[in-house]
Amino acid sequence: MVIIICEHPLRQLLDYICLMQILGNYGVLGYFNENNFAAVNYHKEFLNDINQEIHRNSKAPFVKNFKENYEGGELPIYALVEVFSFGTLSKFYKNMLNRDKKAIAKSFGVGYTYLESWLESISYVRNICAHYGRLYNAKLSKTPILYREYTQSGIGNNRIFGVLLCLKQLLKNDTHWKFFVDNIEILIEKYEYVRIDTMGFPDNWKSLLSS
Repeated sequence: MVIIICEHPLRQLLDYICLMQILGNYGVLGYFNENNFAAVNYHKEFLNDINQEIHRNSKAPFVKNFKENYEGGELPIYALVEVFSFGTLSKFYKNMLNRDKKAIAKSFGVGYTYLESWLESISYVRNICAHYGRLYNAKLSKTPILYREYTQSGIGNNRIFGVLLCLKQLLKNDTHWKFFVDNIEILIEKYEYVRIDTMGFPDNWKSLLSS
């Protein structure tokens, strides 16, 4: 549930930063050119994914507008990001050229290998939440790269707390994040017999998520 709460502000921020990078370097339809991306096969999958997204959103006014009134009917990148799922956005970033990934990651103050790993893990956990899957005492199959300071203190990357640390780095200046941390504390106090260590939470979890 918390991941879903944080999804909207994170999506807005990522959409804007990715949009500015791609639009500035390659133009409104530059996403069609496979030479603007790292792997041809991934690019083909991406185009298939966005065609499905566009089809699912075919009745949206802005999609109909571009389809009916613009030559070729293709969506420019600034409209396309509106139909991206979080998973598509994660794949889109993963297949960018390294120079583009570095520029976007710099906006978050992190290295691009970290951001790529984090987005993939967040997308994975987001889908578990969206389908009412279990995160309690669950080991994650898609794990994020954590900062050494965390791993050296014994925090693992295969539990939900590791993913929350990644979210904190991306949303620490957003009001939604404080709301989220406060709600976690409320839930922990309400269900005092639930072992939060089975989700990777250390004793100082709040200070780690708040600092």
